[in-house]
Order: sequence, then C-alpha cells, then structure tokens
Amino acid sequence: MDSRPLKILSMISDNGRGGSDRLALDISKGLKRLGHRVIWGSPSGDELRGEAVEAGIEIYNLSPSGWVDMTGLTAFLKFCRDEKIEIVNAHHSRARHMLLLARLCGLDSKVVFTRHCILSGVPYVSAFYFNLIDMNIAVSNVVKKSLLRGGISTNRAAMVYGGIDIDKFSQQKAEQIEMVSNKFSRNGAFNIGIVARYYGGKVFKPDSSTMKGHEFLFRALALLPGDFNVLVLGVWGNKDIENLKLVAEYNGLSPGRLTFCDFQREIAPFYKIMDVNILPSQNEGLGLTLIEAMAAGVPCIGADSGGIREIIDDGINGFLFQPGNSKDLSEKIQILQKDTETRSLFIRNGKEKVAKLFDIKKTVTETEKIFYSLIRQNS
Repeated sequence: MDSRPLKILSMISDNGRGGSDRLALDISKGLKRLGHRVIWGSPSGDELRGEAVEAGIEIYNLSPSGWVDMTGLTAFLKFCRDEKIEIVNAHHSRARHMLLLARLCGLDSKVVFTRHCILSGVPYVSAFYFNLIDMNIAVSNVVKKSLLRGGISTNRAAMVYGGIDIDKFSQQKAEQIEMVSNKFSRNGAFNIGIVARYYGGKVFKPDSSTMKGHEFLFRALALLPGDFNVLVLGVWGNKDIENLKLVAEYNGLSPGRLTFCDFQREIAPFYKIMDVNILPSQNEGLGLTLIEAMAAGVPCIGADSGGIREIIDDGINGFLFQPGNSKDLSEKIQILQKDTETRSLFIRNGKEKVAKLFDIKKTVTETEKIFYSLIRQNS
C-alpha cells in the first residue's frame, strides 16, 4: 500500500488569478494535508503565494525569464536534484515548455502536466512533446478525448475532474454576504452573474469574439425584460473594463446594466447574491465557476459545449443553451426569473452533483493515486 510522503513541485506560470491557478493550489493544499512535501513554484507576482505560505507550503520562485532562458533552467534542474523532487506537476503551457526542456536536459523527476483546456490544432503535431511527459491529467472527459485525438498515448493520459472546496462555497458568513450585497447588488433587481476572464484579441474591436463569450450573454440580456443587474467578475483593469463596456453597447446592452466587481481573491460571497450564474463560453475545458455556483445554491446556465456538458444535465440541474444562440439563452434566463419550482429543482440537483463528482477531496486522492503509480514504475 502506498503511504510514504512524496516530494512534489506544483508549478503555475500565470498571475494566480485564473481558475486553473486556484485548482492547482487547492490540489497542492490537499496533498500537503495528506502528509506530502509540496512546493509551490510560481512567478513572484503570483496572487496565491500568500495563501500557499499560510497552508505551510514551501515556495520556489520561477523567474519569468526561466521559461526560455537556460540560466533559469539550470537553476531549476539543480533545485530538483538537490531537493530530490519526485513529481513535478505543471498547470500551464509555459510551465510545460520549461518541463520539456528540463526533461531533455536530464530531469529525473516524474513529469506531470494537468491539462485544463481542450487541445486544439492539427492532430499529432504536439503529440511528440506531450508524449515526453510521464502523465497528462485532463480535468474533464472532453479534455482527455482531445488529448487522445491529438495523438497522445492512452497510457500517458488520465482524467481527474477538477474539484472545489464545497464548504467554502456552501457556507458563508452572513456579514460577508451583506457587505458584498450592499456594495454590488441592487434592491429589487434580478442579479445575473458571470465569472469569466475577458480577452478580446490582440487588437480590440467591439464586434470581435471574446474568449469566454461575453458578447452572447450581452445580446441575450438586450432581449430581457424587467430590472436586472449583471455582476461581472474576473475582469479587472480599466482598459479591459472600458473595452467590455463597448462590447456590451455594440451588442445592444446598456453598459449601465453592468456592475464590475473588480478583482476578488475570495469570490464565494458573490455567488450568494446571484439569482443565476451564466457561462457562455463555447470551448470550456470544464467550467469551475458553474461548480462553485452550484455548491453555493445558485441556478446555472451554460453553453451546450465542451466540459460544461459534464456539469450541467439540461433541465435537471441547470439549463444548456445552443452555443451562440442569444435568443435561446434569453428565454432560459426568463424561465429562471419566473419559475421558482425550476429554480429549486436546479439548486437541489446541482448541489447533489457537485458533492458526487466535484469535491476537491476526490480530486486530490485521485491525483495522489496517479503520482504513486508513476513512482512505482521506478520500483
């Protein structure tokens, strides 16, 4: 039986504000609680470092130049050798690129890449690089299928659902909810939430497609009657906020309907003031915001695509809408505005599904099993 503590380096290459970063840290914290030595490797500006330190996790500073600079790579290899790191788990493409270089330069640690996005592009082009990795962990079945279509060996691909700390989202102090409500909600309005990054391309145009499908939501809301307030989370910085206002206006929605909630380290209280949470993304690997909202007791609507289909069972624990069809989305929002029985059904069934499939404890234990299986290969 596997029981000895492992030495694990968990790596992100972003700023700590994305869902993949949060999942990476939650897995790291869970592995730490199971008794493993876990080190958090990230750039110095990472927003999650403080939380990692509070959890007793050690820090390894990844210099941004280290992704392409051999000086950073040399230091990384020395660190892994000196600390006898057994598992290196990367969660972003740039970190994966560094791991591939390290592997080619003699890295002895087992190399794991957690894939959060659906693999696109020409099949088999990336397969050579992915097959240098000991294990590719997909966060959903659709992501795993995309890896296999891309030519990755079946013995180098596994699926472990991304999970959340359910208690964190289901249990919130009344004073925290009240504080958020007083600042961001509006009395009598139907509060519609979207938790999603904004990216409108290298050259901004209000008619361009956004990465998470904000424009489809705005078109749907332009058709929506009554008073409503759109809680926008995941968008920060004056430039992106102003650009997203222009996207809303172009798609027929008054920017005055949008309430930008800035960057929030803790978004759990915000779900408690939402009447519905919507993810209109057409190419989502999983959709952690839907899982978080369900745990918090919020009815959800998502595009009928990607990993969203693995979370929402249409008409049972939420609604799926035809991707890109804003009229369909608008009609389903209106049902949840009016039909309290459907809302209650979605809330109850949503909580049950999250508890069954998307508990972070389950994610951690299944990840741990994969790590041990890789170590046994050396035995």
